[in-house]
Amino acid sequence: MIRRSTIAVVGLALALAAPSALAPFGNTASGAEQGSTKDRKEQEKDQKKKDKKFNREILYRQAVGPNVLPLGPFTISLFVKGQPYETRIRVAVQAKSTEAKLALENDKWALNGIVYPLAVRLFENGRPNNDEIRAFKEDTYDQLSARYPNQIEEVFLESLI
Repeated sequence: MIRRSTIAVVGLALALAAPSALAPFGNTASGAEQGSTKDRKEQEKDQKKKDKKFNREILYRQAVGPNVLPLGPFTISLFVKGQPYETRIRVAVQAKSTEAKLALENDKWALNGIVYPLAVRLFENGRPNNDEIRAFKEDTYDQLSARYPNQIEEVFLESLI
């Protein structure tokens, strides 16, 4: 019994003393490690700024008004460069008035028939960039305005997963 407790006490003493014995070695990190840590932190900071800017630009839910007709979500499954790719997209169409919204709501299947092929074309090369998203919104607006003149005010992407 004494032998086990003595070994336990000695082991505990060594465990408690080990960090203080290694402290001088732990405090002196090489310059390369400090530089890489600083670079990593700067990259994280830059990425956070980009994310914040991106989120500020895309505030679809707050931008849309009361006369909004949601379309989708559309699930798009296709092969991009030989690899399967699946995504989901929700589109919101803002009508100019409540009457226009009701008229569009009655033709919702026709709206889906216009928007879905454009959404498939949006993802034919994989994840779209900002320019492709803007072009999608403009094409969608143009085609819906041609079909429903003086009823469409704006087209929004509600979600893009």
